[in-house]
Order: sequence, then structure tokens, then C-alpha cells
Amino acid sequence: MRILAVVLSCMKHHKLWKHIAARMDKDILIFVGGSESTHFDEPNKILYLKCGDTYDRLPEKIICMIHTILNMDCFSDVTHIIKIDDYDTMWDKSHIDNLYTIAELKSHHYIGQTKHLIEHKFNGTYHYNKVRPSSYWFRRPYVGGNIVEYLLGGDTYILSRHAMILINNTYNTSHIETIYKTHIYEDLMIGQILAKHDIFPIVINYKIKCDILAIKHRRFLERNYLTFLASCDIN
Repeated sequence: MRILAVVLSCMKHHKLWKHIAARMDKDILIFVGGSESTHFDEPNKILYLKCGDTYDRLPEKIICMIHTILNMDCFSDVTHIIKIDDYDTMWDKSHIDNLYTIAELKSHHYIGQTKHLIEHKFNGTYHYNKVRPSSYWFRRPYVGGNIVEYLLGGDTYILSRHAMILINNTYNTSHIETIYKTHIYEDLMIGQILAKHDIFPIVINYKIKCDILAIKHRRFLERNYLTFLASCDIN
């Protein structure tokens, strides 16, 4: 078994990369969009992807990351990935090492710490204060696709290689524009794709936590951004 920690980041968070990469000697990469070409800077553990790099482009960034990992020789023996956010997640190498003790990894393909249940109300406007006025998703609610049980991306989730292959068979790097106009929530997208293959999430507390102060700071910035957008005269 080989578990690869894949840390979701963006170009504007580049000052975080050195600190994140130092947490592990190997089996970690930081993936970002906004590059003119897809390539892996192995010494610095940065996977640059030829895709968007803004919030509304998160689904395509996840798809491009999965596609690239599945097609790189240096990751051919990776059996699982754990997706982690760069800014507000508290973890270190010991948390990744602990994942190897989870027996369910041998029999389940989609594991995380927090599950959105079908009976919970789904907020299709959650992205309103996170996207730019130029975005396709600006003031456009998400109404597409069935709302299934899925694992919340902010609390991390684990995908087996089998799950990654199924996702890649649905979407790959040739579907970027389709993804952009179909999905705005990357974690829901993953759950929807896997549900079609009768793969459903299971919840295990592997003790990787969100930094509450960082989340509060992010939400403060988002609220101010929303106030700014509301002051714009945009139809």
C-alpha cells in the first residue's frame, strides 16, 4: 500500500508551499492550476496543472490532478490518495502514517471524516461569495445532478486507485469546459461520480482536523468580498 498526500493549493498561496512540503520527505505533492503546461516539479513537490486556479475551477483541478497521477510512472504504485486543503487543515506526517492502520482501506474506496447526508438541506448558492463577477457561476445557483451522500472536502477524503480510475473514466483533462459548466462543488462531484458505480462514502475519524481560527479568518475575508460584490452595479 502506498498513500499519497495531495494538497490542494493555488498560485496565490505559494508562500505556504515550502512549509507544507517540509512535513513529509516523500509521498506528498501540492497541486495547483494556472500553469501553461502540466508538469511535476519533483524536488519542490509541486504538481502544476494546465487548468483553472480559482474557486469555481476546483472540480476541474481535482480531475486534472487525478488524471495526471494515474498517468505518471513515479506514481504507478500509489494505491490511495488523501486530498487535503492547504490553508486550514492541521496535519503532519504522523497523521498520514496512521492511515496505514485503517483496515477499511483494504475494502473501501471512498473514506472521509464528515459526510453530507441526503436528508440534510443542500445549499446550491454556497459559492456566491467565492467567485468573481466574470465567473460562469457568479450569481448562478447550482441545480444540476442528484444530491447524493458525499464526503466534505474541507475535512479531507481518501480515494482508492480503483475510485480514481472510475472518476478518470468519467472526466479527464479533455473535459475541462464541460466540468466547468456542470460542477461547482468538487466534493459533491466526486460523490456523484462514485455513486453511479455503487461506491458510497464511509466515515472514519482519522483525526486530521480543520484549523478553526483559519476558517474564521477565511470566512471574514469572504464576507467582505461579498459586501464588495453587492456594491457593484452588475446585472
